[in-house]
Amino acid sequence: MARNRGSQSRRYEGDGHNPLLVGLILLGVLLLVGLVGWGVWRYSQSRMLKVPLAVGAGFDVSQSVSKQQKQRGVAFLNKLIGTVLPTRTPVKIWRYAETLETVHESRPIASKELDKVSRDTIENYMGTWGTRPDKVLQEFQRYLPQYPERRFVLCLFTDGESHAAQATRNLAAQLAQNPQVVAVIVGPVLNKYRAPVENDYYAPLREAGKLFVFGETDALDTLERVEERLHALE
Repeated sequence: MARNRGSQSRRYEGDGHNPLLVGLILLGVLLLVGLVGWGVWRYSQSRMLKVPLAVGAGFDVSQSVSKQQKQRGVAFLNKLIGTVLPTRTPVKIWRYAETLETVHESRPIASKELDKVSRDTIENYMGTWGTRPDKVLQEFQRYLPQYPERRFVLCLFTDGESHAAQATRNLAAQLAQNPQVVAVIVGPVLNKYRAPVENDYYAPLREAGKLFVFGETDALDTLERVEERLHALE
């Protein structure tokens, strides 16, 4: 009987957890989590833009532009701010039709800071007839000296129509030659306007490698190309 109790006791002891082994397993898990976290951080740092930037964004609010199109423009700007640009990049926003006005200027930490601006002054606003992107290009040129040490991205959120084609092209030619201006994004362009946008109104920017046009289905592809362009500046 004594031998049986002894063997049972040793068997029970052998079935227990080894504290040293458990500690080593936990340490290994913690090290693995730490390495994964460090790798994610390193990757995010490698993708973070270092070049100092500023953004101008003009929203076409003429009566030919639907609320859905304006929302696509807002979504693109939010994505640009939230996933591509460094935090606190200066952003200035205009709305335009036949005339132009400034509706916002700040250094947002996150795109959600612009939600109220987008909703109240762009998406739910209806301007007059007329589409004058040349007025945005002129105002953008006045914006450039505000940050002489920065490179600039201009976003023209429009269906692509222009009621001042020659003036738009002339100003586009000036921006194409300006080293501060590194990217001009135009969209969401309707299919019927895509050819004149790329080959007429903003052709000098296309020839300089600074023009990025998107329509209803290729916004994310365009955003990736813009990000590649900005990383190439570093």
